[in-house]
Amino acid sequence: MFRRKANLFIILIAILLIISGCGSKGKEDSKAKTKENRLVYASEAEFEGLNPLLEETNLDALLFRGLMRFNEKNEPVTDIADSYSLSDDKLTYSFKLKEDITFHDGEPLTADDVIFTIESILDDNNASFLKSDFTEIDSVTKITDYEFELKLKHPFTPMLDKLTVPILPKHAFDGVDMRTAEFNSHPIGAGPYMFDKWSRGNSLTLKAYNDFHGTKPSIEKVIFKFIPDSNVRALQLKSGEVDIALLDPVQVEELEKEKNIKIYDIESADYRGILFNMKKDLWKDVNVRRAFSYATDRAQIVKGILKGYGTEAYSPLQKHAFNNENVEKYAYDIEKAQALLDDAGWKKGQDGYRYKNDEKLAFTITAPVSDTVRVNMANYVAEGFKKIGADVKVDALDWSAITIEDTEAFMVGWGSPYDADHHTHILFHTDQSSLTSSGYNFGSYSNIKVDELLEKGRLATDPEERKAIYMEFQEELAKDPAFDFIAYENAVYGITKNVSGVKERILGHHGSGFLWNVEEWTWNDR
Repeated sequence: MFRRKANLFIILIAILLIISGCGSKGKEDSKAKTKENRLVYASEAEFEGLNPLLEETNLDALLFRGLMRFNEKNEPVTDIADSYSLSDDKLTYSFKLKEDITFHDGEPLTADDVIFTIESILDDNNASFLKSDFTEIDSVTKITDYEFELKLKHPFTPMLDKLTVPILPKHAFDGVDMRTAEFNSHPIGAGPYMFDKWSRGNSLTLKAYNDFHGTKPSIEKVIFKFIPDSNVRALQLKSGEVDIALLDPVQVEELEKEKNIKIYDIESADYRGILFNMKKDLWKDVNVRRAFSYATDRAQIVKGILKGYGTEAYSPLQKHAFNNENVEKYAYDIEKAQALLDDAGWKKGQDGYRYKNDEKLAFTITAPVSDTVRVNMANYVAEGFKKIGADVKVDALDWSAITIEDTEAFMVGWGSPYDADHHTHILFHTDQSSLTSSGYNFGSYSNIKVDELLEKGRLATDPEERKAIYMEFQEELAKDPAFDFIAYENAVYGITKNVSGVKERILGHHGSGFLWNVEEWTWNDR
């Protein structure tokens, strides 16, 4: 009897334990299922606004879509456009749009929106930084709600690249000025993610757009957390507070040891250099610019500052098929630098510095304080320039305190993996001086031959002819440098190993483009 009671008691305890275990597992399963499906990106900077015609951000590919889109090889392929054809004289593009695409507010995307977008770029009142990319357009004519014709003044090979520009909804700008529109802080696009909320100074949240015409996002929310300090970004990646961050080279070795972090070392077209401000008398002498280029120890910068995550730079098209390897690369040569300064009339004084007409050879390199790599490069070259008798200081400032066209020299970061016209015409053509347009020629560089070659390059249609033109452009730019090209910097990202679906391609400046297919990313533990 006692044994039977004991056995019943044991059975009862076992049942209770099983029930308890099941309840516990149920809670765990419930907790796992309610774990928020979101990706937190450590953004190096906050944005002024989110209108892609006025400012380029790393959210553009998430919020918006264009007629065309760059694929894994950085080639333009159709996106909003269903198909297109080009006339035999290469002057007329005929586009047919997909008819099932809607903006995030549910309104259909039609030819009217495409035409509005292009006309807005060309409207001087909007001062779009993209204007020079569209000046070869003669007219855009609506045929039907989903068909239009785009006519060019001249054949323009980069046109399909330019038509990756995000399409904006015409109805969102009725009766409002584009530069002050509410849209700029509450955008409406047609991309895989839509605007959710923006906590200025803290973060910006996007949420999945369920009616997106392409691959439906698996990750429900993408949060851009604004963390200007690179060390804080790395610490929060390590602690799991953020899921993805662009890393400084010095941080990689430590984070590689973290079992939950995967490192992506991706080639980029992103170069660093010193922009010479041609409004300053010092830089009007080409021999002075060439002297400082020779006095730059690029190999040591790649080894010491970039920790090998990069290559020495000599051209803005170095990562392009049109790269000219035979241009003057300005290999480190103090003797050549000294001789050029001597020829330019800068003579060494008793204090070791050079003087010309009682003026000391001195200037300041400005760099954004939030970019430690650029600041480190600036400090390194400034110290090295003492060897040629130059007194160079570094001013590391917050972006809000920097006006590039007012600096004496600026530690620039730029580059593009797309058509050779991209980030060359807009940087080095005289008409793109920031004093006369919304372009990016902040140093007011002007070279008649460079201008002619850039104009020919964008209008030539034969690939071999274009290559020859851009090869010659690089030769001329090397002879008369606008920048002291220093190094191409790899984009090194740290990302939680629980995310899959990342597709690599050559990235743009500041590592832009890493999120290009984020709608295809998935969590492995959700």
